[in-house]
Amino acid sequence: MAYFYLILAVDFLLAVGVGAAIVKLLLVVAYKNRLFDIPDERKVHKIPVPRLGGMSFMPTLMIVIAFSIGFLYRLGIMEAPNPDAAMIIRLAYMLGSAMLLYVLGILDDLSDLNYKMKFLVQFLASSLLVSSGLWLNNFYGLFGIERIPFYIGMPFTVLLFMFITNAINMIDGIDGLASGLAMITLGILSFIYIRERRFIYSTVSITMLGTVLAFWLYNMLGSPQKKSKLYMGDTGSLTLGLIICFLIVSLCSFRGHNGFITNGKYIIIVFSSLLIPLLDVIRLFATRLIKHKSPFEADDNHIHHRLMRCGLSARQTLFVILAMDVAIVLLNVLMTRLFKSNLILCTNTIFVVDIVIYLIIQLAIARKVKMDHVQKS
Repeated sequence: MAYFYLILAVDFLLAVGVGAAIVKLLLVVAYKNRLFDIPDERKVHKIPVPRLGGMSFMPTLMIVIAFSIGFLYRLGIMEAPNPDAAMIIRLAYMLGSAMLLYVLGILDDLSDLNYKMKFLVQFLASSLLVSSGLWLNNFYGLFGIERIPFYIGMPFTVLLFMFITNAINMIDGIDGLASGLAMITLGILSFIYIRERRFIYSTVSITMLGTVLAFWLYNMLGSPQKKSKLYMGDTGSLTLGLIICFLIVSLCSFRGHNGFITNGKYIIIVFSSLLIPLLDVIRLFATRLIKHKSPFEADDNHIHHRLMRCGLSARQTLFVILAMDVAIVLLNVLMTRLFKSNLILCTNTIFVVDIVIYLIIQLAIARKVKMDHVQKS
């Protein structure tokens, strides 16, 4: 067991180091070849900044995973009977699917692909991953539904992969936001998988946490004037979204050491960390359709844009959203403890409470924006 924690600690530090080194190289290449994200009326930044930071994610993940698995096999710690060894096939599918989105993201960052092409590749990548046998087979009491058959679970999981991937992609509008929310989710996933002693999943979670942290430091602390700042881009957000969804759905596929009910509550806690970006996508699509616009048409109506119209700076907006996200997670942890013996009641109560909280937040923002508009008039 001591090896387990030691290697995960090495994985995290290695991911931060390798990720930072790759980001540094990407900065040199981006500034040398002027591969910038050009500001426009919808974007927050005013100075051209490279958006290739997400290109560090896949190489770092693959380097650290190769090191971890290879090292464990060399030490004889991981052998064929080990239950995690059977998961390597799913890991291979995940890396293949993530590589599809990685390449898609690079092409989109360099040449701005249309949304139809992006959705097609996302659908193919998600379908490839689900074909490995990884699909959501339980709603854990939500709407009174528990076990679900494969002919519903498999297509639903494909849509879930695409939903989460695009939610993270669309929330990536100000410095540190998408990566900050992702780190909260990855931190929770790392804790759960380490607690459940699932080495492969622990490695992926902790490696991505370290990789995103390395990028986040450059994104938040870097300066365009010093050529040390860059954005995640679609390369990072699409890849990150798929990997996070892989880890979440994988969590549904096994019973935890503490039993089925605890495992169901794990799912609730993890999804609560993504509540803000997920519900923001639904609100955006609904708003655009009501206004007879394409749901895929970009606008400045995301939650971070709305908060900034309330008078907050980009940095203040970041910390407000991250604080709300952490508060929602902690509230849901508390509620899972209050409903220890009834998973169905727990799931549905938390679902309703979370929706109400999000609606209250949006109504408060809308009221503040309206009041400011009236005062200016």
